[in-house]
Amino acid sequence: MESQKLHAKGFTLIELMITLAIIVVITSLALPAIQESRNQARERECMNHLKQLGLAMHNYHDVFRTFPPGWIHKTPYAQSPSGFGWQAMILPFIEQARLYDELFHDNPSDFGAFENVEVKFLKTVIPTYRCPADSTPATNPMRGDWGTSNYSMNFGTEPVPRMTPLDGSMNWPGALPTRLHTNGIGWWNSRVGFRDITDGTSNTLMISERSVKSAAGIWPGVRSNSLETDQVTDTSYGNEINSGLNSFSSQHRGGANILLCDGSARFLSDKIDSQPHALGQDDVGGLFQKLGCRNDGQVVGELPEE
Repeated sequence: MESQKLHAKGFTLIELMITLAIIVVITSLALPAIQESRNQARERECMNHLKQLGLAMHNYHDVFRTFPPGWIHKTPYAQSPSGFGWQAMILPFIEQARLYDELFHDNPSDFGAFENVEVKFLKTVIPTYRCPADSTPATNPMRGDWGTSNYSMNFGTEPVPRMTPLDGSMNWPGALPTRLHTNGIGWWNSRVGFRDITDGTSNTLMISERSVKSAAGIWPGVRSNSLETDQVTDTSYGNEINSGLNSFSSQHRGGANILLCDGSARFLSDKIDSQPHALGQDDVGGLFQKLGCRNDGQVVGELPEE
């Protein structure tokens, strides 16, 4: 009997091309969904960080009967040394007590700030202060190469006294003193408590994001009183979310995550209503300004998300 030769059947060129085309189509359909899923995961993680910060702020208030100051310094003059900020103050409440001790081992209310601390501690990477969607390096090159933070406290509806240049390293006009008082939650040596948030904690912004779009921030404090935006960001007209170098900002599409004073976190559209706010006139301003003011007596209502 003649042996029969068995021939394995393979792909023809046409079949191979069709298979490859199908793979390309499936991949092109799947990639946007995968990317969107990743974006949503980053947004959720960022929001969880804000909730942790909210809990830390409330725990700080339980101990000291006030929220931490935006930053501390002996004088409000622009030309000053550095000063520790709110993010350094709440370190024990985000499981960073050892780092807090390194910063304040001599005096827990020390006004001496960065110059008295080893540089390595001020460059510490703190995951709770980082949004996973942001691309700013671990130490912020736009703000003196100190440890990066993607979260900034609400300064209120009044703009900070100076404009910030592209590298965030010096301000104009630097000779102006910083604000002694604002209608927000944090500023120079501020001591805002629940008692001062007369508009209601669910109607008042406490913290929001600051991404590489607006030079991010740093967690230790301010490099001087003339660099307020290292720690705080205002909600003035023209300084809406994602609007410029001085604004709250994020890498999330269409807005940013925010933390309200009641400890709740949510996503806020960068299309939020914003209108000019005249000092001394509480009824002037848009929804963005009403969120930024703790005591204007205005009803915020439902926050838009898109």
